[in-house]
Amino acid sequence: MPKAKVVEKSPLFLKAIIEGAYPSLVNSLRRVLIAELPVMAIDSVVVVNNTSVMYDEMLAHRLGLIPLTTPLQALPPIEDCESGLADPSECTARLTLQVTADGEMTVYSGDLVSERPDVVPVYKDIPIVKLVKGQNITVEAYAKLGQARDHAKWQAALASYYYYPKVEVRDERCRETCREICKNLEDPLECTFNKAWTCKDLCGDGLVVEWDRYKYVFWVESFGNYDVKTALREAFRILKRKFTVFAESLSQRASALQQTA
Repeated sequence: MPKAKVVEKSPLFLKAIIEGAYPSLVNSLRRVLIAELPVMAIDSVVVVNNTSVMYDEMLAHRLGLIPLTTPLQALPPIEDCESGLADPSECTARLTLQVTADGEMTVYSGDLVSERPDVVPVYKDIPIVKLVKGQNITVEAYAKLGQARDHAKWQAALASYYYYPKVEVRDERCRETCREICKNLEDPLECTFNKAWTCKDLCGDGLVVEWDRYKYVFWVESFGNYDVKTALREAFRILKRKFTVFAESLSQRASALQQTA
């Protein structure tokens, strides 16, 4: 039975030790966190007026990469938005940007005004473009729910893992030799697998480095669209749905083969 122990946690970051799981399962979770979490992002932009030095296409591109808060609990499941089962208006949000410069100024993400108070820029201080006196930008931007497998602007988090290292110190002089790389050679959270092997290159036979095939140090970091707890909950929901669909497909295939036998 797989077990997980959280060793570091904040609203946007989590590190845990996972034990007793197959690499394929841990990697599946990593891939879902990176590529399949649903996120609101600006997908289309109507440029009403743009007298800045930035081309319309570049302006739209920059707007699309601004992370937006994504209230998953108030939105339909991503699969309903993609299949058309959900009302399209429930899967989108309209934002406007209207700025006229009285002097030299910088337009920031915080200048975007959203019709939905729960879908707004995560960070208000992302620079979009600089304006000089008299220049104007007026745009309408439409955000929709999407996934990073279609475009990086819909990426909600980063995730990775490494095998849990097992380090045996056979020569105490190695501790001093590796002090700048790993202060504590036996601490797998500080002395990662790659660092331990770097130490082994310096120490030779004085250090033995192995790994536990079914034990990992796993971490996930949110971009701020929602916290890591929400990200993990949604990732497991997506994984469970994938397993259910796969099992149903196998069952249907087996039934079809039996009928034709």
